[in-house]
Amino acid sequence: MNRITGLFKYIPIPREYSPDIYSVDYEKLKKLGFNTILMDYDFTITVWRDDNIPDKTVNLLNKLINDGFKVAIVTNAKREKVKRIEKLTNGRVKVHTSMKKPNPKKLKSVLEELDSKESETVIIGDLFITDISAGNRLGLYTILINPYTYGLENKFKQFMAGFTKFAYNVFFYTIGWFFRAIDLVGPNEFEKSVFDIDYQHLKEKGYKILVFDFDNTLNEWHSDYLQPEVIDLFLKLKDLGFYILIASNSSKKSFKNLDIQLSELGVDLLTSAMKPLRFKIRKKIKFHGYKPGEGVVIGDQLFTDVALGNALGFYTIKVNPLSKKEGLWTRIMRFFERIALKWIRKKPTLIKNE
Repeated sequence: MNRITGLFKYIPIPREYSPDIYSVDYEKLKKLGFNTILMDYDFTITVWRDDNIPDKTVNLLNKLINDGFKVAIVTNAKREKVKRIEKLTNGRVKVHTSMKKPNPKKLKSVLEELDSKESETVIIGDLFITDISAGNRLGLYTILINPYTYGLENKFKQFMAGFTKFAYNVFFYTIGWFFRAIDLVGPNEFEKSVFDIDYQHLKEKGYKILVFDFDNTLNEWHSDYLQPEVIDLFLKLKDLGFYILIASNSSKKSFKNLDIQLSELGVDLLTSAMKPLRFKIRKKIKFHGYKPGEGVVIGDQLFTDVALGNALGFYTIKVNPLSKKEGLWTRIMRFFERIALKWIRKKPTLIKNE
């Protein structure tokens, strides 16, 4: 589940960033075991200081409830008209006003009323200094969105929306960039090796594509052969219906003795992948018609494999390197990995089926 580590409890860096409430991957959140959604009001589900709730917002709230989520609105506003959401959703969405965010005290009371755990709750809002800060302090999964501006013509409200986004960018590119970078290299799971991963569970949760690193993940560094147990693993994964892609930063000539064998196994290969940059792999995934919520990245390095997977929106699994024999650059990055491991906050992992 969700856990806050170290200074992340006090630094308003969100777990995720999404353009709006409609673009959030709620299916992924459900896979990760979240069952409660809290949303801010102003600039999150409607325009600032506006009591008109768009039909698409009401439809989204009802859909979330129908999908099994508990949903509530948590706002610092005091306006009684905000509570018309309860009427629009037939009382299924409760509205809590005067929340005094970023103080998390009242948020905690809302969770008690909903009978929800902090580790199973998501809060979505447009303000990092109130919504994200309160959520992090309480241990919720935090998602920052752009201020709601659909159909907004009022110049002052446009200015307020722009200023909200500007303030976060100033924070992000000064104090926040370090914490965001650390967050980017945090995996969802740590496993000893590729053979310890529960692939059946991944399949049951709807994942369809597995992206493996090669050196020190599947084989020892610069080995140009496949171990028998790796071949057996690939055959098993193909039987489960996974599309398998090996994405390596090594050049194509490093795989000249493996290319034919991988092809016979039905395993795709992408060399010179330029990890953690995502454009090559994203293009490959898009070509095959897969979505980010269907992908898993598995590798031994935080700053290439895990960072790539997180940037793509994939589920990420960090495995131990198979040997200590590595290139100079990798050995340098291992030093920074050890530092990062002391700072990263644990990410949610897939829940087991009851």
